[in-house]
Amino acid sequence: MRAIFKREFLSFFRGITGWLYLGITLVLFGLYFSIYCLMQAVPTISYALNSITFAFLITVPILTMKVFAQERRDKVDILTLTSPVPVGRIVLGKYLALLCTNLIPVVVMALTPWILKLYGKVSIKENYVALLGFFLYGAAMLAVGLFVSSLTDNVIVAAIVSFLLIFVGFISNSLVNQIGSNHIPGKILGWYDFLTPLQEFFTGSLSLVSIAYFLSIIVLMLVLSAQVILKRRYTVSKSRLSLSVFSAVTIICVLMGTVGVNFAMNRIPSKYTQFDMTAKKYYTLSEETERILSKLHKDITIYCLAKKSELTNDYEIVLKKSLERYGEGSSYITVKYVDVNKNPSFVASYTDQSLDVGSLILVSGKRTRIIPAMDLYQTQVDPSTYQTQLTGYDIEGQVTSAITYLAKEKLSCVYVLTGHDEVQLSDTFTKTLTKLNAGTKSLNFLKEKEVPKDAAAVLIYAPQSDFSKDDVKKLKRYVEEGGRVFVALDVMKSAPLKRFKQFLLASGIEVGKGAVAELDDQHYYQNKFFLLPRVEKTAITEDIAGELQVFMPLSLGLTAKKTKGVTFTTIMQTTKKAIEKRDYDNQDNLSRALSDATISFEKEEEDKEGPFDLAILAENKKKGAVAVFGSAYAFTDEMNQQVSGRNATLFANTMAYLLPQTDKEKTAAIPVKMLNTQMLTVNAAAFRIFGIAMGIALPLLLLVVGIVICIVRKRR
Repeated sequence: MRAIFKREFLSFFRGITGWLYLGITLVLFGLYFSIYCLMQAVPTISYALNSITFAFLITVPILTMKVFAQERRDKVDILTLTSPVPVGRIVLGKYLALLCTNLIPVVVMALTPWILKLYGKVSIKENYVALLGFFLYGAAMLAVGLFVSSLTDNVIVAAIVSFLLIFVGFISNSLVNQIGSNHIPGKILGWYDFLTPLQEFFTGSLSLVSIAYFLSIIVLMLVLSAQVILKRRYTVSKSRLSLSVFSAVTIICVLMGTVGVNFAMNRIPSKYTQFDMTAKKYYTLSEETERILSKLHKDITIYCLAKKSELTNDYEIVLKKSLERYGEGSSYITVKYVDVNKNPSFVASYTDQSLDVGSLILVSGKRTRIIPAMDLYQTQVDPSTYQTQLTGYDIEGQVTSAITYLAKEKLSCVYVLTGHDEVQLSDTFTKTLTKLNAGTKSLNFLKEKEVPKDAAAVLIYAPQSDFSKDDVKKLKRYVEEGGRVFVALDVMKSAPLKRFKQFLLASGIEVGKGAVAELDDQHYYQNKFFLLPRVEKTAITEDIAGELQVFMPLSLGLTAKKTKGVTFTTIMQTTKKAIEKRDYDNQDNLSRALSDATISFEKEEEDKEGPFDLAILAENKKKGAVAVFGSAYAFTDEMNQQVSGRNATLFANTMAYLLPQTDKEKTAAIPVKMLNTQMLTVNAAAFRIFGIAMGIALPLLLLVVGIVICIVRKRR
């Protein structure tokens, strides 16, 4: 077998075919690597690999068409057929030669993630999983080409048939969607779908099911090739008859084994066969969700409004895998896919809303929860192109919230205070309250004598005008009796808010007299009033503690004053270099400071030195609590996007903490899983060096070497 492998492998590079295979593969990869990774600064090669899978339609027929067909055409296959080497080893030796040829460009590609790592944060695991899938896909296609070459003595026919078989496997998923998977042709095409298993790897999932599929295809093709050769090896009638029976039995056994292996692998729960290798763990449920599922005691059905086979986009694959995890996480959860084209009245039985493909309907008894498809993903509009871009997955957050909602007997209610020109909370943060299964109601003290008894918490967001004495008394009484309040302050308020600050001081929190400016270059963004504080590790901030985690623009400083019966927790703090600019406590002065680059931030006599608390939690003995944040601007969509959604996580964690203890134990504040938006910083020199090297120089060099070798051999 070693001699056959050596002869076959060298034959690829003594002619032009091996060099052509390497050149085409690497020139295409170099082109897309330059576009995606060097120009667009994407930190993964999966996009480039996905873009060149079509190349196997050309390169595999070129490389495999002569493996058996040319020997048979030139009548030299008799040397192989009469050799003492078993046919299986002959086939395996030739296939290993093909596999090693395919391995050469893969090894070159394996260097590129390390090149990208020079210019930013790169997940090596995720890149190599994509590369593994690409290699296995190529290995399976080479096995198909090898089998076709064993069937004929015409190399052109072998190339054309190989192309057609690979092409059918390339488009089979689209064909299945057109003709349906319930019919026999659809089922057969579904089994011959090469692209869907490959996409598992490109989306960062190490799938044992897909590995088993590609390996079973390889084994099947090699066995079929061996049987074809065996049919030609023997010429005696008796042997031919017995061999025919043997071949038929072998082929049937291998076919049954291939189907059986893939059937068994697909029946194993995905948590044992699919491993999430993405940096952000897009397909993995959090410990909080797993805890909720383990305590679930109600039957819940999740209806996904789509044909499962049609969910093929990257974000739809994340949805499918996430729903699989929910179905496996609890015996009380059932996941069903509904084709609304075949069942158009299904949605109307649950809601009057018009729902897009991929929307979810969760049902438990008489209660339902609708999750529109657009709520499962976080998007933003690119200001340069005005196109909507996907920035994060909120699938787990929304589904876990819905499950908690359906499992709860009684829901919490957060009262949003009005009557003092409060600013309206932005859409992202309003949806966060919905995810916490907290209903919201407006609270106006002109109409209410006290905070309602069913209030789980009171939210006070950026009041612009001051409170009355009566308002302050109502809030004080509420907190003293165990009530819980969330406060976000606006430094640009239109009134001094003296009485409202008295309420905060009664809880032990003193509000500063001006905006905080950070003089440490590492702890502000663009402007010294745009703070990047250190987040302390607390019960609220455990998952976002550390440096540069949240964004607090235009914040007031806070101070905890010793108060009997009150304990304080600092949530975040500036550095010692920060100062409180007392002249900047109104809209006019701050607007001027933000627009005028000549404004001095040197400490002046009336300025106070840091460090300053920017968020404090005060709790009394009756479990009353007041959480105060110095910046209301932190809880806006624009500022939240600056730190990949971590401000929303801070808000969700704080509100979850403030909810009553019994509700808090059941409430999950699952943050949005942001896409890896930390792009690479690739300079022009790197683009020229690596782009030209990968896309032009190396492929051209390989082709030139191949041509030179061919010319030299012909002259000899």
